[in-house]
Amino acid sequence: MKQFFKMLLASLTAGVLLFGLVFLVFIGIIASLSVKSDTEIKDGSVMRLNLNMVINERSVDNPFSGFDPFSGEVQRSGGLFEIVEAIETAKNDDRIKGIYLNSGMSFAGMGSLKEIRDALLNFKESGKFIISYSEIYSQKGLYISSVADSIYLAPEGGLEWTGLSSAVPFYVQALKKAGIKPQVIRGSNNVFKSAVEPYIEDSISPANREQLSLLLNDMWTLMRSEIAESRGVTVEDLQTWADSLSIANPQVAADLGLVTRTAYIDEVNDVLRQLLDVEEDKDIPFASVENVRGEKKTKGKYTGDRVAVVFAQGAISSGTGDELSIGSDRLAKALRKVRKDDKVKAVVLRVNSPGGSTLASDVILREVQLLKDAGKIVVASYGDLAASGGYYISCVADKIVAQPSTITGSIGVFGLFFTAEELLNDKIGIRYDRVKTAEFADLGSLDREMRPEEKAYMQNMVDYFYGRFLSLVAEGRDLDSSYVDDIGQGRVWTGVQALENGLVDTLGSLQTAIAMARDMANLGDDVRVVQYPKKMDPIQELLRSFGLDEQSRMKKQLGQFYPFYQKWKEMERHSGLQSHIGYDLIIE
Repeated sequence: MKQFFKMLLASLTAGVLLFGLVFLVFIGIIASLSVKSDTEIKDGSVMRLNLNMVINERSVDNPFSGFDPFSGEVQRSGGLFEIVEAIETAKNDDRIKGIYLNSGMSFAGMGSLKEIRDALLNFKESGKFIISYSEIYSQKGLYISSVADSIYLAPEGGLEWTGLSSAVPFYVQALKKAGIKPQVIRGSNNVFKSAVEPYIEDSISPANREQLSLLLNDMWTLMRSEIAESRGVTVEDLQTWADSLSIANPQVAADLGLVTRTAYIDEVNDVLRQLLDVEEDKDIPFASVENVRGEKKTKGKYTGDRVAVVFAQGAISSGTGDELSIGSDRLAKALRKVRKDDKVKAVVLRVNSPGGSTLASDVILREVQLLKDAGKIVVASYGDLAASGGYYISCVADKIVAQPSTITGSIGVFGLFFTAEELLNDKIGIRYDRVKTAEFADLGSLDREMRPEEKAYMQNMVDYFYGRFLSLVAEGRDLDSSYVDDIGQGRVWTGVQALENGLVDTLGSLQTAIAMARDMANLGDDVRVVQYPKKMDPIQELLRSFGLDEQSRMKKQLGQFYPFYQKWKEMERHSGLQSHIGYDLIIE
């Protein structure tokens, strides 16, 4: 028997070692696949630009990102920063003759699309071509593709042109059926702070309907005007075609001038061969975004002055966060590092955030203020979204740059709590009893509603934070507090509207903000741009992909109880009240 267990242990050990070896080899293969490409750009190449993906502010260093285990293919997707940089580099590379654009079904936000579209327009100033092809064009896809010299659409494909809409989900009935009652505390006059509406209303409130209508109309106006200019049609025609559902098939889209003509992919490849002077039986020399960006990497050690771009993307909370969420610890650490670096003369805070924890937002704001106190120029650059806490952390910047379609403002605060008294008592049969040392020691208990005194206490806290928000914006933007309250109250604005009411200084891209920061700091055109925070460890990202990180293990072990664990961790971090736009604003 002892011999059996020895053999069993040896077999298990060998199995573990073999698995580890196979896993490491697998990692090596995938890592090599993820970077496998022809790094040498050939003369007469065309850069392939695929925008049919969710586009983040910058890419995530994960060798398994986009890996298909069935096909073995890896499609690395670059972030907005990398895409714009590649377009700029391709413009000045004589080996690149044009761009082949695949963007029919882009999932990017309007701010990101505007930034890429402007970069493509700048690219065309070089005299190089842009060719676009897709089997289907969504409205966003048409918007970005309209810059192309020629737009090709599959003969049996489709083109969407029906106007913009935004849908808000409401949870009142579902919560009621579950026996859960929301308790909402928001700023006393925050009638536009619609974040809490899905939990207390059955439909969009008049105030929220007003602001959503203004947002949609601003974006629709921008989309129509830029497509009309690029395609040689009128804004009125575009409106008529949307109202009448005129685009019934691809040929109609071609007849109306929204696309150049219908074509299959082999016909588009023939067009590319003609433009590149490539023989019929030869492969088209494509260059990837990664290849083109690689040509711009700085060689040798750089010792001159720098502009630091600090990326703040995602919801704001206490803790570390990651590449797609803002953790106050990680971002504050990056801002401190920038402040202490004497070579960094100016900072661009790139914000793409709906907001989040008021406490975490305030921790970040403090570091931004210290940057200014240290004599650094601070310019905020807004992407798709810089609302609520996203505006809070950047409102003291020397200058603020937004895209016309950026969603910003939402100056307001709310508290959202849930009581499950009916669920626990009547549906499940669980009742609590407790012993207290003070009257309100059980404030926030899940099994009962807040008392009037407790609601008044929470209301005072919310109003205090809202007042602080107003004073910070008033000081940072050199505005009167009463005026900020008039344009605040939780109301969201587009970048165009925010420029009109003084919440931003100018309209433009991240590159606009970098140029502004460079000029304000009296730096030369060739100053180096560095990125912060440092990207997360690719191995950690890899483990997260396979569910081997700590968070994934906790989810697996706790199962349905994991949300309670998360809530407990939030309480430990004292995440506090929320300054958050509240829901994902989906515009289609």
